[in-house]
Amino acid sequence: MNIFQQKSKNIFHRLQRFVELIHTYFIKEMAMTDNVVGLAQIDPVGNPVDLFSIWRGEAIKFQSGLVNACCLATVSSPNFKVSSRNLILREFDDNGFVIMTVRIEGSMKKLERPACQLIYEREPLDWDDLNCRYNEILAQAHNVLTIPDHVVAYKLSPEMMEFYYARDTLIADRIHYKKNEINKNYWEYQRIAV
Repeated sequence: MNIFQQKSKNIFHRLQRFVELIHTYFIKEMAMTDNVVGLAQIDPVGNPVDLFSIWRGEAIKFQSGLVNACCLATVSSPNFKVSSRNLILREFDDNGFVIMTVRIEGSMKKLERPACQLIYEREPLDWDDLNCRYNEILAQAHNVLTIPDHVVAYKLSPEMMEFYYARDTLIADRIHYKKNEINKNYWEYQRIAV
């Protein structure tokens, strides 16, 4: 077992123990207050993209702004280096999810206060001013902006999707969808115990 596998195993066991402790706490707490344990249940549908659409619609109703923001993490196989990047979901359908990303790698260094002050004086963080400048740029470009070379888009064609739902002191629910190996237009699902 290499060092990465050993550390991953240790982290997994610590996380598992933490979940057990939290579960034990809630069971004791509910026993003392006579609360009833229930299941935060997901109502599965035939196609997980439809379920994603329902959940996204709910998120849009109650959350403004970052509903389409997500994070994608990958692991490189030779050195197990984890890389994550923020993405914007641009569109989705039964064939996949279109995401756009800007990827930057490097080290981060905090700027000294005088350098930070110069940047702030040059471009103060006034959101109304930034919004006006943004609208001016769009008007000048006649809504046709040249896409920079570093901006890319991908379409992720899902073969597996999993949904997790937990609420308050209810027992969490997970639904695991997987495309049928023979008929790729058909999704199979199963409920996974948490």
